[in-house]
Amino acid sequence: MRNQSPAAPPIESAAVRRGRPSRRDKIFAAALRLFRAQGFHATSLNDIGAAAGVAGTAVYAHFPTKQALLAEAIGEGAQRISDGVRHALAESPQTPAEALDALVEAYVRVVLDNADTYACYVLELRNLGSDQRAPFVRSERTLRTLWRKRLQAVRPELSEEQAQLMVQMAIFALLALCLHRHRLDREQLECLAHAQVMAALQAPLTSTHP
Repeated sequence: MRNQSPAAPPIESAAVRRGRPSRRDKIFAAALRLFRAQGFHATSLNDIGAAAGVAGTAVYAHFPTKQALLAEAIGEGAQRISDGVRHALAESPQTPAEALDALVEAYVRVVLDNADTYACYVLELRNLGSDQRAPFVRSERTLRTLWRKRLQAVRPELSEEQAQLMVQMAIFALLALCLHRHRLDREQLECLAHAQVMAALQAPLTSTHP
């Protein structure tokens, strides 16, 4: 059985922590849910306002455009992932296998704690302008390089390209869990997600040619 380490605390606004989400918090949460369920382009500001219980025009008081709302959502997703990974690195595992497992465990917890935000971060990044997108692309590249290096430390037989592809497959396995509603309890879901990611990273590479 894998070791259980404390999860990094989720990022929340002061209003949410006090148990009184502001109108802005409600709009933001509604936008994330809708982006996750039906995509950025299929979601209008009127849809977001209705889901948040406010007039569509009220959204403009907090976010000048739908694109600005998306940029903030993606920024928050990137920050939460970064914090979770930093938390995993602080554990200082003793072996390469423990280091990889700690990274997977932290990432799984961040994703499951922030399913709407994560789905938006992964799927909708392409809808930002190039200038807005650039820092997130760099951050994502840095994160995937970390994954790749930890995987290659455990599986030195993998080339850089092979390891990078396996990392991408593992990360998208988690995205699939975010896109589908389910009735599993949190412990079951966390175990399933951890097993899926580790299976993708540990899959044998065998040639079909003699």
